[in-house]
Amino acid sequence: MSIDQPLPFWRRAGTFLWDSVREDCGYPATLMKLIKSPVKLNSPIQETAKGIGAGAVVRWHEFGSLIYERGIYRDKLNGWTHCRTYGRYGSTSIECAPLLRVGSEMQIERWRCDIQQVDGFAASKSELKEFATMDDMVEKNSPEMIDEISPKKLAKNLAWDEIRIISYVDHDYFATWAWDGRVFLMNSGGSHHFAAAKYIAARLEQPVELTGTYKIYGLCEQAITELRREYGMFVLSHEPDAWLGFNEAMARFKATYYWKTLPRPHNHQRCAIFLPLKEKRSAMVARILKENNFQDLGAYLAGLAAQSQAFINMSLRRNDG
Repeated sequence: MSIDQPLPFWRRAGTFLWDSVREDCGYPATLMKLIKSPVKLNSPIQETAKGIGAGAVVRWHEFGSLIYERGIYRDKLNGWTHCRTYGRYGSTSIECAPLLRVGSEMQIERWRCDIQQVDGFAASKSELKEFATMDDMVEKNSPEMIDEISPKKLAKNLAWDEIRIISYVDHDYFATWAWDGRVFLMNSGGSHHFAAAKYIAARLEQPVELTGTYKIYGLCEQAITELRREYGMFVLSHEPDAWLGFNEAMARFKATYYWKTLPRPHNHQRCAIFLPLKEKRSAMVARILKENNFQDLGAYLAGLAAQSQAFINMSLRRNDG
């Protein structure tokens, strides 16, 4: 028989029945076949070059309650489970307090920094994702602003009214996502003149002190530890064929799982699943996914949280100094 020809009905029926027996006995046959199939269920997070735009930084601190998330109950974990009472697989949702505490925010008033410490912007007429540094942007898109390296040209750029961190009080502010580590000016204009001023000041070796509110977004290590204690968390593809296949496999195995949208830009291609470790079958699925090198989201977030806390501690020491 050609490998391109479908199996006869009796063979398919026999395979289905045999797999059902194995599922009932505690072996996730359908899931194992899905993992070994050409369907790409495994879809780890891909780190990409972010440019100098704040919008490209992944908002992991919002993971607990995303405002654009699919689903009715945004402040709960939604999922699927087998109901023994009705004998069918159906939707469910639970409250998950640690998930709502994943993100943190710290605000420092009257924070001082030098212009050279600022790495990017919230807004610009230029495509911020195309540039690795502010220097690259101003050299390409505004060379006339840096055609003279002098104190006069520096002062002219700094006097531009749209640099509101200088020209207004309590308008623009600074922000850092601690797992990223860079300082962004959360501006509404003036990006090219600001970048030009930074460019000229660096070459003149002239300090330019800035003052404003500084917001640092971080991750709570304790909340992530609690989540990892309760759930096996993994990243899966959210493409239709992979996702429908996974849901069918979990339904046939009668295993509970919950799911959650990932922060942008990962929200379209991938999602997070939560497997309750207190349930035997869900815990088995978690073990199988780990053995087959699916991305352990819990470990990934724990690494980001440790990195975040180290950054926050360093920032506090600097501020105290």
